[in-house]
Parts: sequence; C-alpha cells; structure tokens
Amino acid sequence: MEFVNTIGKIVHMETHLHGGSANKNIGDAFLLVWKFPENVTLWDVENPRLASEQVRGEIAKVAENALASFVAIIAGLRRSAKLNTYTNDSRLTARMPGFQVNMGFGLHAGWAIEGAIGSEHKVDASYLSPNVNLSARLEAATKQFDVPILVSDTFVSLCGKQTQALMREIDAVTVKGSSEPMGVHTFDVSHDASPAHGAREDPGLKSERNRYDRLGFPKSRHTV
Repeated sequence: MEFVNTIGKIVHMETHLHGGSANKNIGDAFLLVWKFPENVTLWDVENPRLASEQVRGEIAKVAENALASFVAIIAGLRRSAKLNTYTNDSRLTARMPGFQVNMGFGLHAGWAIEGAIGSEHKVDASYLSPNVNLSARLEAATKQFDVPILVSDTFVSLCGKQTQALMREIDAVTVKGSSEPMGVHTFDVSHDASPAHGAREDPGLKSERNRYDRLGFPKSRHTV
C-alpha cells in the first residue's frame, strides 16, 4: 500500500498541476481525465482541422498538458528518493535483480458519460465510454510495444504541429469492435532523463532534456 500510494501521490500531483483530474484508482492503475473548455464541442474535438484557430489552440493546450503530465510523472518516479529506497533495497534486488519502477500510459480523446455509478450502498463518480476502454487498452499495450507512452492517432491530431512532429508512429492496429485500423504513436521518454537525487547525470541525456524544453511543456513546480 505504501509503495502504490507513493506512486499515486506523484501521479495525482502532476495530473493536478497540468489541469487534469484524478478520477479513480483501480489497484495500481489510475484513471485520469482532462476536460476541454465549455466552448469546445465534441464536433471540434472530432474535427480539429475544421475548428477555428482559437478553438484549435485551446484543444491543443489541453492535449499537450495531458502528455506533459505523463512525461513529468516518469521524471518524478525517477527522482523520488522514497521510491529509490525500494530500488536499492538489497532484499528486493536479491529476489528481482535489476528492479525498477516503471509505469505505462495510454492517451486517447473522445466523448464519455460522466455520472454516479452504484446504489444507495456504494456510489462512485466515474466515466463510461468506448473511449475510456480504448485508453485502458493503450495503457495495457505499452508492455507489448515496450514503450512507456502510447497515444492514439485521434489524440495526436489534437496536438499542435510542433508536438505532433515529436510523436513516433509505431503501428496500426484494429481494436475489438472496430473494423478501421487505428494508428498508435509514442512520445519517446528516457527513464534516465531525470536522475535521482544525488546521482551523477549522464551528459548524453542533455539532448532529451533540451527536447522536452523546446516543446514548451510546463515545468514541475515541486520536488518529490
């Protein structure tokens, strides 16, 4: 519990700092949601190229903040002194050589029904939608593709051109319940991009940080 909650604190904090909301925890998985402003319609999200320049900018800001939060979470996991006590525990490394804390992230965009699910005995506020399920499938597929972040081509289309240029398409898949193939992309992030406290930084990682800075992602305002 302490291990998962340490990770949860980093996940929830970065999500909040980047304009999102932590919806619910499912074991060691987290459902995170970013809402578009009220003036952005579902039609705008589904047809970003046809939306006005102002609306496109608002859509891109939300999408890029979501991506930025995941990059910041990966860096936060690497920097966390508390998580490093697990990584460096001799008892754990004896049973699991090379143990390291890794997370997978799936990003997709679309409509969802927001509401209370349950009964008078137990109620949860949550979201129901095929789009929510697709996000979960993308997260699960990060293990298959061996990348930390997987995003749908729908999500990529919402980002600004500068961010889109940094995405790498890795496959086209047909998900269950659909006959149309969907492109899946990743945003390459080095797990060593942010060294742990007290660790010496590899000079070769400087380009990774410069790439992050050029994208204009918000900087984390705290140290975990």
